Amino acid sequence: MPAIAAHKLQIIRTLVETAPDAALRSLELALANAGGQGALATVRAMVEDETADRYVRNTILSPIAPLCQPRPEGLPQFPRRALALLWKALKVEAPRQVAEGAARCNPWDLDNGAPDVFNELCKMAARGLRAAERPDYEAIAQICDADELADYLDLSVIVRNALPRLSEWVSRMSGERAAAARLAYRDACAISDDAGPRMFEMLAAHLPEPWRILRVISAVMDRPNDRYLASSEVKEFGERMLADIEASIEHVRGFDLDGGEASGRSAAASAQRIAHQLTEFEQAVDVAKDGPWGKRLAKFKQAAAQAAETRMNAADKELGLALPLRPISMMGKMGGGKGVPKLEEAPDAILVRRATSALAFIEDLRPCAAQAGYGSTRAKALEKLNQRLDQYIEDSLHVARTGEGGDPQVARAYLEIAAAYIAHTRDEKTAEIVRRRAVAAMAA
Repeated sequence: MPAIAAHKLQIIRTLVETAPDAALRSLELALANAGGQGALATVRAMVEDETADRYVRNTILSPIAPLCQPRPEGLPQFPRRALALLWKALKVEAPRQVAEGAARCNPWDLDNGAPDVFNELCKMAARGLRAAERPDYEAIAQICDADELADYLDLSVIVRNALPRLSEWVSRMSGERAAAARLAYRDACAISDDAGPRMFEMLAAHLPEPWRILRVISAVMDRPNDRYLASSEVKEFGERMLADIEASIEHVRGFDLDGGEASGRSAAASAQRIAHQLTEFEQAVDVAKDGPWGKRLAKFKQAAAQAAETRMNAADKELGLALPLRPISMMGKMGGGKGVPKLEEAPDAILVRRATSALAFIEDLRPCAAQAGYGSTRAKALEKLNQRLDQYIEDSLHVARTGEGGDPQVARAYLEIAAAYIAHTRDEKTAEIVRRRAVAAMAA
């Protein structure tokens, strides 16, 4: 394969340098089997160099790196390009320190603590942003608040030292760990009066679930009451969690069954998060019933339970539509009986998908239902669903075996659907038994 023309190579280099991290990783995997020569080898080398450079950049600028990635609306963030421009400016301004930092980025050095050169580069970046004398620093000022980014960089030393302990702080706080968190907070406040909340923002950005930073805040403030916290400089973290709970309740209340299994599981994940957040909030904050947040929490608990129960109670109707019945007598038409499976037409894919969504939702509520106060509702819903499924399966097996009362092939299709449903309401082992019985019935 001929070499890539210079102007095309520059275009590719620009695309590689501006690609998001996830896209760069995908590109690296795609080119992993490229040969050692030719055009693809050139591109692969370019991608590998960029990947290595970003590893160094993200390690040295790790305290602020997550703030320069896409984050939920309302959270502090800077453009991804700002991080790239900042790193470019440092490589021009301090090439020796950057080279030293790159040489110290191996895991063995990091296990012994971050090298001083990492923090030195962060301080240089903060000074450069405020001075704005170099083109790359000026470019950053045009796309975001450079002074605010510099304020975050001022806390790099404190945050970098706290990051190795952050997982312990949010998983199992102890007296010793709480003391370390308070010390970090005190050091941050010594830099500026408003640096404390900024430190929490930086730490939260490194957490898979940023709302868990409330546990660290609670330790620093010795489990404050909601009146104090709601009027403090860190009230935004509490308000943010409450807003997240409210949004999750709306998600559970209004998720679209047409989205199928993925939609149901996503809504159940929101319900689980609600339960975790409500528990976390009450453990982290001394909430008074008549306090500024106590009333809202009580309202959210009730609303979350009602939303989940409403969706669970509607599942039986969706199951009935997906697995239709026909009356067995005139009395059946008048409501005197539930009827037998209607096995004359192929299953309706839309109705099947809607029922799958409802059942997947109920299935995934198992970890949080009892804690959230709707465990009995879930148990009753499952009992009702399983009764319907058991009878439907037995009747459909009879049709598949004898051909009486419907089309055996249609019965086979519905049995496969019923097996998938019972995997949600019971378990996969039961579903496999249904599938084996269906095969045996068709072979009879």
